[in-house]
Amino acid sequence: MVSNLPDGGTIQVSRALLRDSRRATREGPLLRGQPTEAVESDHVEIPVPATTADELGAVRVLYVDDDPEINELTKTFLERVDDDISVVAETSVIAALDHLRADDLEFDCIVSDYDMPNTNGLEFLEIVREEHPDLPFILFTGKGSEEIASEAISAGVTDYMQKSSGNEQYEMLANRVQNAAKRYRTQRRFWDALSWYRRLVEQSLAGVFIVQSDELVYVNEHFTEIFGYSRRELIGSTPDVLVSDYGDAAELLEHLTGDPRITDTFQCEFTGQRRDGGDIPVEVHGGTITYDGAPGYIGILWDRSE
Repeated sequence: MVSNLPDGGTIQVSRALLRDSRRATREGPLLRGQPTEAVESDHVEIPVPATTADELGAVRVLYVDDDPEINELTKTFLERVDDDISVVAETSVIAALDHLRADDLEFDCIVSDYDMPNTNGLEFLEIVREEHPDLPFILFTGKGSEEIASEAISAGVTDYMQKSSGNEQYEMLANRVQNAAKRYRTQRRFWDALSWYRRLVEQSLAGVFIVQSDELVYVNEHFTEIFGYSRRELIGSTPDVLVSDYGDAAELLEHLTGDPRITDTFQCEFTGQRRDGGDIPVEVHGGTITYDGAPGYIGILWDRSE
């Protein structure tokens, strides 16, 4: 679903994902000269909270093969060819499911043989998909066929690899495990970002604004409450209308009036000015965005007096 998720940037998702508790149009972008009721877009930009550099780090693998020798051999070689991979090896599906359901263990990928007694690899995959729909599952089997591969794909397997002779197969398997784990963690960060956005916008925990060509083109409801303006008053205005002390806001205004293709992210604290003339301390974090086909800036703003 999502790849190359930006760190502190934005991603575009379908509005259908945001329709759990409110109509998406309630907080949708208000375009210049367009009434709120007329705004209806299929997608919305989601700001992703900035994090520290997120290296993939240790990758936890659950490996299942009923042959004890192959089980131990695969575990040994995977951990040998890639120091970041840590393998828990089991010889039965029942034991593997116990690990999956344990509260103290969390896996990034499952690797399983196909031909096993009682429960084969595809049956194991079906159980995993019921409980962990997105967890990577690689079928690593010595009994390969087009029929098995087709069934595995239909059942939602992440990858399919046939066993062979030689140590090169373990290097290939380790690479596929790493790739699957990276995509999995990226997807989880996406859902975390989506949840974060819902808390900000739907529960009005922060003000959200977008600036293009030196003008505000979108503000959410909480942003208007912080400054005491209506949306219609703010849309089309320059950001400096919200600034009381231009000295401490100079860096922010420089970002918002600069070239979005050059600026990446920004963070600033300044004294804002409400519509009634009152001062308000605020903090803003933001970055670049492509909105309505054009570059701009998106910012998340908090009232520091609350």
